[in-house]
Amino acid sequence: MAIFLIISVSVGGFALDLSDLQESVNGFSQTLAGSLPFNSTIGLNWSDAWVGKLIPSAPPHFGAGLTLGFTTMEFGAISALADKFDFLLPDMPFEMDRFILPAYTAEVRLGGLFMPFDVGLKFGYLPDTDFLFDAISIDYLLVGADIRYAIMEGNVILPKISLGLGLNYLRGGIGATGPDMTIDHSGGTIDISDPHINFQWHTYTLDFKAQVSKSLLIITPYAGVGASYGRSSAGYSVAADISGDLDIEDIGITISDTGMSSMIDNNDFNLRAFGGIYLNLALLKIDLTGQYSFKDGNYGASLGFRIQI
Repeated sequence: MAIFLIISVSVGGFALDLSDLQESVNGFSQTLAGSLPFNSTIGLNWSDAWVGKLIPSAPPHFGAGLTLGFTTMEFGAISALADKFDFLLPDMPFEMDRFILPAYTAEVRLGGLFMPFDVGLKFGYLPDTDFLFDAISIDYLLVGADIRYAIMEGNVILPKISLGLGLNYLRGGIGATGPDMTIDHSGGTIDISDPHINFQWHTYTLDFKAQVSKSLLIITPYAGVGASYGRSSAGYSVAADISGDLDIEDIGITISDTGMSSMIDNNDFNLRAFGGIYLNLALLKIDLTGQYSFKDGNYGASLGFRIQI
């Protein structure tokens, strides 16, 4: 959501080569293609591998709550694209090779009717919002649903084990006012005045997961593995007054006198492990979850609060 909130923008004009810009966009898109599906799995990682089923003669099994979390992504591709637009990343007091992608969802889960399954829904949204006198804008949307079937319902001795299938959609962006620039390309130059630059991304994710949990008094440890396939797109758009030679060959860029943009598609498969514990405080459940991506070494964590019966 807000991976670029720490940037500042230099002042004054500068020159930019179009082929170098597109190469950086490709790297940015490829990096996000691996990181976005991982980030979209934040939420609905409830500690109970199965919450129970709905039976008319018994109390219903359902819950509702909120999850706050993050995952990481590699720093290099973001830094390279930011440099092309003359965005200056501030010096850090420590070496940092990854950015943090925050995520949050409101979520509900309901036990299945008679059969040992449950269904979950999650939703996180931040409307297109401007900060710092409209200099910085951010956009965030995460929606998802899953269904889990308990292949072992659990008892005093045995754990709960479930298999799940989920669908997620994640959209995000961060924009900032940038300096005037000149872009060189094979056919000439393009002059860009008063630009507002937006980095944008979205992904559709199909997610499979297996999970085990075992209640021990007020603590429930849990663990699982997940495999996700994501169809992602990432790139930039620039709203500005644009003049010059706009006759550009087809290299994945759209340009007019009011703006330019480039979005690159990438699909990727990811395998992750997750686990943690939750505290059972009567109706209040508190989840603490960690997760790790085997593909690129990214990691994440989330904290969830819910009311569950």
